[in-house]
Amino acid sequence: MKSSIGILGLALAATLTCSAASIAGESGSNASGMPKPDVPAAPDAGFTTAAKVAYYYGRGIAPDRKKNVSAFSNPSTGIYCITPSIAINTAKDYPVVSIEWGTSLGYALLAYWYGNAADCPTGALEVQTYDFNAGGYPVVSANVSFDLLIE
Repeated sequence: MKSSIGILGLALAATLTCSAASIAGESGSNASGMPKPDVPAAPDAGFTTAAKVAYYYGRGIAPDRKKNVSAFSNPSTGIYCITPSIAINTAKDYPVVSIEWGTSLGYALLAYWYGNAADCPTGALEVQTYDFNAGGYPVVSANVSFDLLIE
């Protein structure tokens, strides 16, 4: 009976391993977490959105895109400052940040807007990016591409 349970356990582990490899193969990244070469570059012209403010940060792998943004800076690892060229009121117009997986590196990533932008100039929106370091505690990361939108 014990050997049957052991064999069943090994079969289940093998199935899960193959499934995980299959899922990883379908993602926008290769086994090392690097983007696949077939990820098309974003076009420079024709970028449209209904958002008031938009910024796409592609980590240099894809060109950054923006709408109503006058400045972008990266003062330190995982800290990004985006200065809108129009007046916004974050009490009424809430920034939304999401990870863009196609040009990010890793799987357990985090990107968010930080309302108390201590690392950015006055009037700039601060985005912070993290990697959960293979399931551990999050560490600041420069491997995260993101989109910031204010509608």
